[in-house]
Amino acid sequence: MNAITLASVGVDRACLFLAKSALVGMVLIVLLQIWARYGFDHPFTWTEELARYLMVWAGLLGATCAFKRRLDPTVVTISENAGRPRRIAAMALLFLTVIVFLAPIIYYAIVGPDMNIQRGFLWRSSNRTSPGLGLNMALVGAVVPLCCSVILLHLSAMLFTKEHKP
Repeated sequence: MNAITLASVGVDRACLFLAKSALVGMVLIVLLQIWARYGFDHPFTWTEELARYLMVWAGLLGATCAFKRRLDPTVVTISENAGRPRRIAAMALLFLTVIVFLAPIIYYAIVGPDMNIQRGFLWRSSNRTSPGLGLNMALVGAVVPLCCSVILLHLSAMLFTKEHKP
């Protein structure tokens, strides 16, 4: 295996662990909310917000794992016995659709219009805090460019791995 494939496998393992942890955390937080609301008749103010953020992180990290395993919705499905030109065209189409979709997301997460970092999504998010937890919203929003970058890493590994090469 080459370095990109090894990095992709390692990052995938970490993303899968974090996604599972976020799901377990979300379930536990919701159960705590239910217990506090109906058991003590005094619900916590922060549990719904934390469960929501964990759901976002779990979903996006899980999306990277689905992409790595080719379980995500596909634009083109090619059978195993398809010819080499058709497999090359399918990989090119996959590459183009992923780049066209993710490049603007990463770009506008970091910089905004006119290449102004202060107008980027993360910078604007860093100026806000969540109402219940007091969390910096850049910590919550950082999952978006992070997961897009992980998907690009997995795409690179697909392009440079013999199993996925046409």
